[in-house]
Amino acid sequence: MKAKPRGTTSGLEEFHADTKARNTANMMRVVETLRLNKPNSKWSYKDVWAGCGLKSQIALDSPWNAHIKMEIDFHNRQIHCSALNQGEGEEAVGGRLAMHEMKDQMKETREQRDQALAKIAQYCADTEHYKKRCNDLERVVTRLKAMISSFRR
Repeated sequence: MKAKPRGTTSGLEEFHADTKARNTANMMRVVETLRLNKPNSKWSYKDVWAGCGLKSQIALDSPWNAHIKMEIDFHNRQIHCSALNQGEGEEAVGGRLAMHEMKDQMKETREQRDQALAKIAQYCADTEHYKKRCNDLERVVTRLKAMISSFRR
């Protein structure tokens, strides 16, 4: 028995191509508005894809929209270079170094805290063990005393 022909996928391909073109045009429009509204601040990829109403970064990551990512990166690089030329970069670099040092200190203190908590947990477990052992030995002692006192009578 032959399978029934399902038709072509040309309508789906046209819709896909139309969606690609629409998303690209919307993202270019958002880049243009960012040039007007935020010329002196860095742009994030999320500003672009969320600005054109998309729910994720997938359309921006696609190869046919690589030129949009290049524009964003070029703008951010220009902002960074101009900040370095004006001397603001030294403060930013110093701040970044301080943040790295603080993160390293936090990591070290977390490790010390975790080690201390592990030791405390071990001491608590040992305390419980020895309390039980003490109670067992006390019961043995009372039994032996009872046996000794019964032999003396």
